[in-house]
Amino acid sequence: MVRSVQASLDHFTRELGPYPYRQVRLVEHASQGNSLHGAPINVEYEEGFSLFNPDADPRGIDFSFAVVAHEMAHQWWGNQLSPANVEGGPLLSESLAWYSALSVVRESHGEDHLTRLLSMMRESYLSPRARAGVPLLRVYDRFLAYRKGPFAMYALREYMGADRVNTALRRLFEAHRSAAPPLPTSLDLYRELRAVTPDSLRYLLVDLFEANTFWELETKRVAVDSVPAGGWRVTLDVSARKVAVDTAGVAAHVPMNDLIEVGVFGEEKGERRGEPLYLRMHRIHSGEQRIVLTVPRRPMEAGIDPRHLLIDTKVDDNLKRAAP
Repeated sequence: MVRSVQASLDHFTRELGPYPYRQVRLVEHASQGNSLHGAPINVEYEEGFSLFNPDADPRGIDFSFAVVAHEMAHQWWGNQLSPANVEGGPLLSESLAWYSALSVVRESHGEDHLTRLLSMMRESYLSPRARAGVPLLRVYDRFLAYRKGPFAMYALREYMGADRVNTALRRLFEAHRSAAPPLPTSLDLYRELRAVTPDSLRYLLVDLFEANTFWELETKRVAVDSVPAGGWRVTLDVSARKVAVDTAGVAAHVPMNDLIEVGVFGEEKGERRGEPLYLRMHRIHSGEQRIVLTVPRRPMEAGIDPRHLLIDTKVDDNLKRAAP
């Protein structure tokens, strides 16, 4: 927990600006629960949280570190930049605090650790849940603020680069850090994100924030064979569909011509995915299609959106084992 505070102070000061106080305190109070709250100066936590043992986590996740980084992020998102108490407000506090915490995890623990953390967080989507809902710009729901919001920000980072996203966040923070009226709303964040988003990715910004969008992506078959010049030819048969779901749960098909990552991976290392032999964006349209590419070594599995950057409630069919 202390290491997380130290790493967070270093990261957020560098990215957003100085910590405004002379001290920060971890304050435990008696309770059997394990929740936390990031008030100015104090990160308060219930007694149960201190009993977490990251070294015993079979998934290899330092969840305590990540959660404290999230609460430390509130020293900037929420305590300095205070959103208006309207629809979309939690996007500026909880979603941005988790997105910032993910950056601290990556910087301190590495990409593999972050991947495991994201996989754990993504499990929330696997529970039976109605897809009906409001767009992120109108979020007032805990699940959307704590999960869908950070995933949307992370997807933007991976699609257009950390520098663009962080530039937008710095501009937002610098414009509204004083907590003086008018207080910022999700539209202020969206305006800054639009300003740094290339025209080729404006559609993704709409899908992630203006609409309640879901992707249905499946790899149906992966075939491999050697080529005379060396290497391996990989043939993927994939299926893609995109829908926008309204607040009543009515799904409308949205024609696709989206950039979606395609990945090919080598032999697994224990329970970890194998080394990426190919990881690039492809234009994917609605319906079934075939992708043919060449990799230098024999692949073990391949698929579409292998890192689950997009909101897909069925994640176990994106990758498929290669068949000779």
